[in-house]
Amino acid sequence: MKTALRILPIACATAFIAVGEIKDFPAPLMAGLGLGMAAGLIPVMLLLRRWDQASMVEWGMSVFVALGGLSFALGPGGAGRAVAGAPVAVLYGVLFCLVALPPLFGGPLFTEHFAKKTTPQAVWQTDVFQKINRNMTLVWACLFAACALSALMPLGFSPPAGPVPHIVFFAFIPLALLLGVGLPFTKKYPAYYQRRLGLEPVHAQAAPPPPSAVPAQPRPAPTRIKEETMSANGKIVAINGSPHQGIGNTAQLIEMLRPTLEQEGFALEVISLGEKEIDYCVGCGVCIEKGKCWIPDDHRGIVQQLLAAEAVILAAPVYFYHVPAQMKTFLDRSLAWGHKPQGTFKPGLAISVAAAFGEVEVADYLARLLHVYGAFSVGTLTALATGPGEFLGLAAVQARAADLARDLVRAIKEKRRYPVTSAELFYWLHIGWLVNKEKDGVMADDYRHWQQLGLNQSFDKYVGQEWAPGRPYNQQARQAWIQQMIAERKAKKAGRVSAAAPAPTPAQAKGPQDARTCRELLEMMPLGFNPQAAGDLKAAVQFEVSGSESFVAHLDMAEGKCRFVEGPTASPNLVIKTPAEVWLAVAKGQMDGQAAFMGGKYTVSGDITLLMRFKELFSRGR
Repeated sequence: MKTALRILPIACATAFIAVGEIKDFPAPLMAGLGLGMAAGLIPVMLLLRRWDQASMVEWGMSVFVALGGLSFALGPGGAGRAVAGAPVAVLYGVLFCLVALPPLFGGPLFTEHFAKKTTPQAVWQTDVFQKINRNMTLVWACLFAACALSALMPLGFSPPAGPVPHIVFFAFIPLALLLGVGLPFTKKYPAYYQRRLGLEPVHAQAAPPPPSAVPAQPRPAPTRIKEETMSANGKIVAINGSPHQGIGNTAQLIEMLRPTLEQEGFALEVISLGEKEIDYCVGCGVCIEKGKCWIPDDHRGIVQQLLAAEAVILAAPVYFYHVPAQMKTFLDRSLAWGHKPQGTFKPGLAISVAAAFGEVEVADYLARLLHVYGAFSVGTLTALATGPGEFLGLAAVQARAADLARDLVRAIKEKRRYPVTSAELFYWLHIGWLVNKEKDGVMADDYRHWQQLGLNQSFDKYVGQEWAPGRPYNQQARQAWIQQMIAERKAKKAGRVSAAAPAPTPAQAKGPQDARTCRELLEMMPLGFNPQAAGDLKAAVQFEVSGSESFVAHLDMAEGKCRFVEGPTASPNLVIKTPAEVWLAVAKGQMDGQAAFMGGKYTVSGDITLLMRFKELFSRGR
């Protein structure tokens, strides 16, 4: 059904031109035919768009049919006549506009729709994918322009009579350009472009044989990895930086993750650097300037596997307080990606094992480098082992490995992110400044990468997280709090001591702790009123209670007395709006009153300084 619907816009455009040629483009007929087919194509295009099947070709054909119908309906002697004179040229002109104009305004590239059907999502944001599609879109724009010019050529001279010129210029030449140039170019150019960069399609590789129990066997010649920049393996990829390959303690730590990962439905692919051909970094800087290293070995293909993976694991033992030479060489050669944040935030792990010391530092070092491959650390797995398999506290190490594997899976499935750290801020500030400083020099390629992903717009754009909206700031409450502290400090320095509250009478012994409801609590508050602290205070505090109880009442304070009054007051000095359970918890000391207020659990309006005095005003009997 989807295929039939995709063909329908092309069939309508073809029918529109064919009917016009046969009937000599009568305006009423063409207007009705064009607008009728355009109306019928609207639900078709909406369905194709919903299914992500609508390319610029289908949109172009639909726009042409609608444009043709409108031209004959609104301007039969002008626009309609122009369409009748060169309908094929108008069709290719519409296609040219839809291909050439959107990229100029940040829209999608023409060939992206087709490329995304055959390539994994993991590579859609890579430079290689974008450059290939940008170049192919430019070529297709030129082809559509050439087809339009071909269809216009009969108008510039008097062609021989008969249908042959029409067939040649309207059909044969455009089809020759599209089918003879466009399609072969689209099919072959991506592979050509990757080979020009030193990349080749990856081929399926047989599973490696189990490690030999005899370590003295000669090492096989390294197998050259053929890179795959336009594919993703859908796996969790681990790099084993140990020269012992599959028989060392590092390999055993990695394998501790496998049962949990496979139980959760994820495959673990381990790449042992000891089996690969990776030459030393010579520090030439070509990778910074050109965006890739010129050395044709296995390194770039391995990095592409990491970039395409769903999660990344970097693992290495400790050799003289650091990673082994194999791992260090691999990391050094990754500088081309070190200045190019990938715009992905997939989870990663760092693993290290030592005979005595240094495993924590090495694991932290590897964790910091996960960002080079588009990952962030969800944790580190470390262990001590003095000989093959001689782990100290093996059960604890295995339990930790299982926990980290579950964290890794959870982060993948839930697309979880960890909180941003100052290390990410420092990287963005420093590298962003450096890339911008050298944008016209050695780091021009890095600058283009940052520009394409919009990484230099802001730090939150770089980390892919947004700042949370702040809580409303109550300046009045802050000023009242400061004034109260100043007054208390002055009183303390002046040596003033509040008069001792009289001993509670039996009638006053009942306090807030005994209240069962908020109403009962407010009725008790006058019993704890301290007239000495109140002085000549005259004020009314209105409570608007909601939640489990719903009522309005107020406390009237005057002439050293306080009384509870049902209902609102005409002119309250302070209004407190609170859920019943909140005010009851505050009064009983089960909730901090200031924290509850700042957290918005209850609100106040009016004289906030009166609220700040509640503790001293109702201190009697405490």
